[in-house]
Amino acid sequence: MAVQMVFPNYAVQDAARATAFYEALGFTVNPQFSDETTSCMVVSDQVSIMLLEHDRFDEFLVGSQRRAPEGMLENLLALLLGSREEVDALASAGTAAGGTLSKPVEANEWGMYGGQLTDLDGHILDFFFMEAPQD
Repeated sequence: MAVQMVFPNYAVQDAARATAFYEALGFTVNPQFSDETTSCMVVSDQVSIMLLEHDRFDEFLVGSQRRAPEGMLENLLALLLGSREEVDALASAGTAAGGTLSKPVEANEWGMYGGQLTDLDGHILDFFFMEAPQD
């Protein structure tokens, strides 16, 4: 099996507001998969986050499936960035756009430097830079 792309789906209250937040992080909108209730936010050539207003998100659920109630975590998306400076820039852009650092930016014992950003709808982005192992 070869996965070509990954599309995490996030339930959001307001697609326009969520779109503005993710644009502030540097992601772009793919208009081909976006409308007034949905935004496809391009993270990379292989990953796009789908921001779906609650009713639209619910259309993808089957049977007795339900989205997580407010305050419950649906997912945690981890983003490996290219430098410590990119980590600092993402933290700054995210908080300026109304997000919250749910875990401060810091180095840890595994050689990673990063933090966690909670978006306007409670979704968490775990973002970090990892030094290449030294031989």
